[in-house]
Amino acid sequence: MEAKTNLFVLKDKINKTNDVMTLKFFPIEGGILPFISGQFVNVYFLDDRCGGQGKPYSISSIPDDDFLNITVKKIGKFSGALHDLKIGEKVKISEPQGYFYPENQMKNIVFLAGGIGITPFYSIIKNFFNKKIDKNIVLFYSNKTRDDAVFLNELKDLANNWSNFKIINVFTREKTEMSGVKNMETERIEVNMLKKYLKTLDGNYYFICGSIGFVRDLWKELKESNVQEDFIRVESFY
Repeated sequence: MEAKTNLFVLKDKINKTNDVMTLKFFPIEGGILPFISGQFVNVYFLDDRCGGQGKPYSISSIPDDDFLNITVKKIGKFSGALHDLKIGEKVKISEPQGYFYPENQMKNIVFLAGGIGITPFYSIIKNFFNKKIDKNIVLFYSNKTRDDAVFLNELKDLANNWSNFKIINVFTREKTEMSGVKNMETERIEVNMLKKYLKTLDGNYYFICGSIGFVRDLWKELKESNVQEDFIRVESFY
């Protein structure tokens, strides 16, 4: 069954990198529909600028906010049209959907993010921090350069203020150490890197989000390292 849609108005546009923007929407009526950090919504334009089709975007705000943020990389016609939205324009947004989030029994969690795949993880991490949820979280976050890394400073602040959260930044086109960046790697994320920072691969729940190739390769490597499929969840961006 298709999710219901509701009208939202764009109130702010925040540039995060050269090609990534956070769009802040407020509901026309009522409040934000309840959601779990890690879920996504489908966004629809009110006109036919993209053929009337919607597209899914992970929610990058948290459930306690009175607004709904999506953080969008400008790739393709639809995301380009979102970047071009003017303050005050309205869109239709579906009810939150999806199951890409840690469940209560998951204690030790490893997030593997490629580029804009950070968006659901940012919402989850910030929400867990605010609510003082008892989880151990390690985030491996891959980007080409530091300038490409969305939420880099926000994640650094969370890590500095929460002993249960550690971030390993992976900059595949930065070949020198960078001031202010701890736990930095310059090679692609793979199982040996995970083993370097994790005590063991066993007993962790792995969430992978990024491009189809990024997700496919890491899922395959984890499976080949005897991580059971029940301990791996994936979500691809396109």
